[in-house]
Amino acid sequence: GDEKLSQLLDKLPKYVVTPEYRVDCPDDKKFEVVEMLAEYFARDHEVITVDGARVKIDGGWGLVRASNTQPALGLRFEAVTQEKLDEIFDLFQATLKTEAGLYLAR
Repeated sequence: GDEKLSQLLDKLPKYVVTPEYRVDCPDDKKFEVVEMLAEYFARDHEVITVDGARVKIDGGWGLVRASNTQPALGLRFEAVTQEKLDEIFDLFQATLKTEAGLYLAR
């Protein structure tokens, strides 16, 4: 094809991504929390547990992993629309609160 790279890129789906969010979590609990969230989400979603727990949700995904350097969890989200991103964020926020007593702030 004679298409320019910019034209090819225009055809790719656009995603809305977030920076990494940080949630304080004690060092002795952070890996346990990630494992527990992976098990919780695996009931209804595909979860990839290579580096943390990446939860595939229709239209996007959410990732939670234990920080290697701090008593914290790192979370990132990606979705096809801002609305979908908000939905995924809210799901993780609610799950962290109810399942682990942790607060994820926007």
